[in-house]
Amino acid sequence: MSLGKHELPLNPWADRRICDRVVAVYELVKKIHMYTGLLTFSALIVFGIAGVQATLPAPSRRDRPEAKIEHVDFEAPGNLADKQLADRVYETLKPPLARPLETWALRHDGQGNLVLPFHTVNGLRKVTVLEKENRLLVATERLSLVQTLNHLHATVPRWAAPDLRIRLWAYYMEMAIWALIGMSLSGVYLWLAVRPGSRWGQVCFGAGSAAFLVLYWLAR
Repeated sequence: MSLGKHELPLNPWADRRICDRVVAVYELVKKIHMYTGLLTFSALIVFGIAGVQATLPAPSRRDRPEAKIEHVDFEAPGNLADKQLADRVYETLKPPLARPLETWALRHDGQGNLVLPFHTVNGLRKVTVLEKENRLLVATERLSLVQTLNHLHATVPRWAAPDLRIRLWAYYMEMAIWALIGMSLSGVYLWLAVRPGSRWGQVCFGAGSAAFLVLYWLAR
């Protein structure tokens, strides 16, 4: 037996409870969205700067500052493999913010000297092992602030150097990545909860989604 719409009166208290729950969920999502944005504001600015820097022409070699050259006394047994020698150099210099080199990164110059490129977020420290002279030739090239920020935005825990400062920054970047995903989803929810019929909202959401799908299809 079915009841007509007038046979069962509406419960205003039940409707009020449902409405209160909807409002409570909306307020909670809005607060999470806002405070997450404030917490990761600096990281998101770094993402934006890195994106702008990627669109600009790379500086020419002559526009870069000259490398700082220095020599460091170094003596190692002559029977070490390249990887072992590279690890010995790393332990000797302890280059700030750098990580030990993998085998694939090792190179030799025209004289057969081992060349070790220690890349960091703020520049390159290229070390040439002069075994016959028992010393190291260290050339340090510094990056600009914008270039450093570009490197920092790509620093994640998986590839971070063992230096505590870099690892902490990598965890912050990881958190910002997930926060950006979460804010994108919560932003869509806030739009649907408040003004789902907004013509501009529909156009923006549709245009952004269509652009992503088209560009993804073209790039495959």
